[in-house]
Amino acid sequence: MFPLLGRVDEFVDEWGIERKALMILKRVGNLRMIGETGTGKTHFIHYLCEKHDLKLWEFSLTSDTERWDLLASDILKEGTTKTREGVILLWLNDPEGGVCFLDEFNYAQPNVTTLINQLSDFRRSIWVPELQQRLHRSNKHYLVIAMNPYEKIGYSGTFQTNIAQMQRFESIVFDFLSPKSETKLLLKVYDNYEWVRRLVEFANKIRGLYRKGELTTPITTGNLKNYCIFRKEGLEEKEIIEIASSLFLEEERPVVRRLWEEEEAEKAE
Repeated sequence: MFPLLGRVDEFVDEWGIERKALMILKRVGNLRMIGETGTGKTHFIHYLCEKHDLKLWEFSLTSDTERWDLLASDILKEGTTKTREGVILLWLNDPEGGVCFLDEFNYAQPNVTTLINQLSDFRRSIWVPELQQRLHRSNKHYLVIAMNPYEKIGYSGTFQTNIAQMQRFESIVFDFLSPKSETKLLLKVYDNYEWVRRLVEFANKIRGLYRKGELTTPITTGNLKNYCIFRKEGLEEKEIIEIASSLFLEEERPVVRRLWEEEEAEKAE
């Protein structure tokens, strides 16, 4: 929820996401990003804001997040309760506008979706009775939410009833890079083609099992870049696979190790 600091790593736009996102933000103002963990949703928003000099106001929802958490919070200061602006008030009160990015929207409670629906429809405003204020969005205030369709347990019990209301948002689906593009990216880090290609195939098998619900997390491109750095700097394959398997639940780790062994066997053939 603060202006960006530092530089964002390269974003490989294999699917023309930037062009579509800019069009949606310009013409609609409301963008929904859909994709599993590690497909680059958060990375993309940071990249987009940095490249186009947009302020970024960011908040990651949890199942405990309430409407008031986004608007303001009550704090005790010098024995008196004060109201501190939340991410949405900070965003709306900034005349320069920018992007309000709400991550993990899977977890949105009904009172949160109601708030977002009010901000995203034709009224583009909200009445905050606690503050006795009506706040408005300008055409420079862009609203972005991100959702992971594979994290079924993250959805609030009543969220599905709000799907129709979410039609106010235009959506872009994110996916992992193709094996060719991911391999090309990783070769910039570690130039052993055979090892990098095997690593990519291993990750894609992991991702397939994640989509089926058989593993609790995928391996991301960011993870793979780290593993290539570790390999380049001298870690053995076995050590790297141990690091990779530590991402998973204990009972899932043998599956992860077996998938790497299968990649080794296929290479030997």
